[in-house]
Amino acid sequence: MPTKKANSLPKFTFLYLLSLISLIFLAISAGVVAFQLINKWLPDPLTGYTISYTASSLKFGLSALLISTPLYFWAVSQINRGLVKREISPQSDLRRWLIYFILLVTAIVMSGWLVALVYHYLDGELTGQFLAKAIVAIGIAATIFGFYHYDLHRNPQSPSDKYHLHSFAWPVAIVIIGLIIGGFAIAESPTEARNRRYDEKLIGNFYQIDSALNVYYQENKHLPATLQELTVSPYYLDPAALKTSEGEAIRYRGLGNNQYELCALWHTNNINPDKGVRTVGVEKWPHEAGYQCIKQVIWEDSGGPVEQPLK
Repeated sequence: MPTKKANSLPKFTFLYLLSLISLIFLAISAGVVAFQLINKWLPDPLTGYTISYTASSLKFGLSALLISTPLYFWAVSQINRGLVKREISPQSDLRRWLIYFILLVTAIVMSGWLVALVYHYLDGELTGQFLAKAIVAIGIAATIFGFYHYDLHRNPQSPSDKYHLHSFAWPVAIVIIGLIIGGFAIAESPTEARNRRYDEKLIGNFYQIDSALNVYYQENKHLPATLQELTVSPYYLDPAALKTSEGEAIRYRGLGNNQYELCALWHTNNINPDKGVRTVGVEKWPHEAGYQCIKQVIWEDSGGPVEQPLK
């Protein structure tokens, strides 16, 4: 006849695997948020865009942190309840294999960052930003290593076990709450993110119009009177590109010879972006928030602007 522990094995296999997966997401997302806060508050002028503060990375970290944290704590609490009720043995193979695997991964992470620290010191690149990131990474790995090293040898029936578990859980919870608060403090709001997407789509329309105008000018040696002339063959431009996302018509005006301007209502400022948002189209379409007209010059086939006639 199957024992109670045997019947509980599928349940705790699920809980242990869930705790492992959620722990991975929790550790990675906490590191991502912490790294983005460091990039924001300790910028390094020698670093490129790929390792600078970015809004998308911060939002991913916050999203994963908000989901993985309660999931991990719930799974661990259910496992601990099973250990206390003796539904699963502390010496079970499933439990010990999982714990040793976690200890191995965290030991590798800590060793890797320690090697990186020594290398950057010898290479003269031990900046405050990198040092802060190394402390965060090693701290996360050391916390996980310390908890599961204790978890491997603890006695769930001991009166002091609950105290030791809380001594791990509460500081971790406080740090995670601090990361979430700090992340939301510097992240762009959903309204700001949507406004930025509106403007990015508008810039895409501007690029399409500019391309069609260049083709038209090369063939006719003058600019069209209206943008509607570009919606017919051979210059075919999608009529949807002549409007903003809200359905307002993009204003066009020829300025003589090879110059023109496009006007529309912008929601954001891509000249001086904030909150880690990467600028889109700032080289050709710099704009501030509000209604604004942007002048452009037609380009020759050779890749340069059309030459102005001598006066």
